[in-house]
Amino acid sequence: MALAKEETVVQEHPYQGSSRNGIKLIPQPSSDPADPLKWSQTRKNTLLAILSLAAFATTASAVANQLGLAAQATLYHKSLVELSYSVSSGIAGVAFGALLAVPLARVIGRSACLWWSLLGTLICGIWSASMTSPDDYNAFVISRLFGGLFGSVPSVLGSGFILDIFYLHERGRALNTFHMSLVLGTVAGPTFGGFIVEHVSWTVEFWWTVALQGMIFVAAFFLLEQTAFVRDGVSLELPRRPDGFLASRIALLFPGNKSVIPVSGLNLTRYAYAPIAIGLSPVGILIGVFNLASFGWFVTINTLLTVFLQRPEKAGGYAFTPQRNAAFTFAFWFGILAAQLWGYFLNDTIPLYLCRRAGGNWKPEYRLHSLWIPSLIVMPIGLGIFGVALQQHLHYMVLALGSFLVSFAAIASVPATVNYLAECFRGHVVEVSAILGLYRLSLGLAVPFFIDPWIERVAGPGWVFGMTAFFSLVAFSLLVLLMWKGRRLRQIRPLGAAFGGDDEDGTRLFEK
Repeated sequence: MALAKEETVVQEHPYQGSSRNGIKLIPQPSSDPADPLKWSQTRKNTLLAILSLAAFATTASAVANQLGLAAQATLYHKSLVELSYSVSSGIAGVAFGALLAVPLARVIGRSACLWWSLLGTLICGIWSASMTSPDDYNAFVISRLFGGLFGSVPSVLGSGFILDIFYLHERGRALNTFHMSLVLGTVAGPTFGGFIVEHVSWTVEFWWTVALQGMIFVAAFFLLEQTAFVRDGVSLELPRRPDGFLASRIALLFPGNKSVIPVSGLNLTRYAYAPIAIGLSPVGILIGVFNLASFGWFVTINTLLTVFLQRPEKAGGYAFTPQRNAAFTFAFWFGILAAQLWGYFLNDTIPLYLCRRAGGNWKPEYRLHSLWIPSLIVMPIGLGIFGVALQQHLHYMVLALGSFLVSFAAIASVPATVNYLAECFRGHVVEVSAILGLYRLSLGLAVPFFIDPWIERVAGPGWVFGMTAFFSLVAFSLLVLLMWKGRRLRQIRPLGAAFGGDDEDGTRLFEK
């Protein structure tokens, strides 16, 4: 079931000997000056900035109305929980749109797919902001679904660009920066929205994202780059684009197969199937379930926070106004900042230290060791504090402490696990991002529909989040299993033998 020559797989180039500060450059750069691995650091960082801003803006748009539910509930004559379905709809679009982005990017190219998705998200933002009639509830929810579908594309394709232009020993920091921007969007959207609805119409929650996406859309036209590069000497060569700037931009960003290798119908089907095959492999299931359990509780808290905080005190809430609710979400901002610092300093440092100590040969499982403290210690403590604060109706700053700890632990887990699975399925990072996005968001998407019966069944939110704390410990045990038996488990590919047949294992990273 091997793929035909159409796929560009990142592999070591026969050109050997390149190293930097005693660390071997993996993949080895070619002698071609067009090789994206040989770009200047400024050029790489510029592309990383565009990708990060695109991910930030589109995810912010997907949840922009999260703190405007009260105003919309009054307009549409719906309950807060019913309005939270619009947020769930946007999250569902993000989760499942990722799977559609994989084959589409193969047909029109990653750059074109990302650029047009920005336009689609922008249009959906205008659509949502225009739903101001009491009868527009259903149309509004649908607009959020399509906004999520378009908005998922940068979050999925960005990882593919990053692995094309950064070496193995640089990927941790680069992916950490990208994913922090992505997750920051999920928090910034509600935060800004909360301050907005306190003073002006809730529609402005979307208009600011429309303006931001418009600016990024224009910037991306000038700054997006083609990063695919043939290294194996076997794959078909990429089509050569025209030399003129405008003609080159049109060839890169407009459909017509002028910057991608044509894909047959059979291989397109296989590309669409690849995320499922990866997600159902042993390592895919273990990493996916860990993401579902760790990140899913953060999504749950983030989605339902408005319900918890804005309910009247007699109903177990804190009677927050949207503005106070928005101020509370800075607990998430601090959690994201802490995760960014953790990932920046440790996501490469810890794996490289373990690799050097083990003799210099690389194992993808080294990536997982940066998660011992966030996932084993911080996550269950944070969930426990959050649950106790709700159950006992403690001061909202105790609730904020729990939110901070959960957000830090959940967000720190994302770049490390994406990086790990991408190195297990080398050349399929886009497919990896798509399936892990689905795993991460599925639990948070489903919980709003059964959280109230669950709370009633176990006599309070304290028991619910106490149970999730224990679930998170079970989830981390899956990472321990990978650290122990990852090499053997990576060889089992019952549904995906053709996808990512090689990995980074055994690559010599340090010179003797």
